[in-house]
Amino acid sequence: MRYIAIALLAASLTGCAGPQAKPVDLGPFPAAEYKALPRSGTAKVTGQVFMRTRGGDVKYGAGSDVALIPATSYTEQLWNAYQADRPIAEPDSRARQYSRHVQADGSGYFTFTGVPAGRYYIASNVVWEAPTQFGLSRQGGFILTPVTVLEGQETRAMVTK
Repeated sequence: MRYIAIALLAASLTGCAGPQAKPVDLGPFPAAEYKALPRSGTAKVTGQVFMRTRGGDVKYGAGSDVALIPATSYTEQLWNAYQADRPIAEPDSRARQYSRHVQADGSGYFTFTGVPAGRYYIASNVVWEAPTQFGLSRQGGFILTPVTVLEGQETRAMVTK
């Protein structure tokens, strides 16, 4: 199942903060700002999604949905909430149509083509289960990384936390 980047971000951030944290209100959706975003370009964004375990092992985002989300005044608030480990309020569903999605390969590598120049966030999930004295425990989680894309060039990103 393909996750929609903004919904994925909301779900992931909600799980990061304590139960008493007040969700970050994203404010009104800036429709004009989104409408002005270019829809196609000549750039390429490539990279790899992974996380390191506490023990130093590398876990790859094999088969994970990877989203390329335009950086806007709206998504800037999502970035700030992510950095502060705060939950967010439900985002406006109109933002979803502006994100691109691909599936990472078995080693967590991904490629976006035809990308317009601009600032973006790359979002994904890397999760695994680790044994504990109480059974298996879910580890890993959501990752968000900013990138700047130049027209006609390839941008390489390591998406990790």
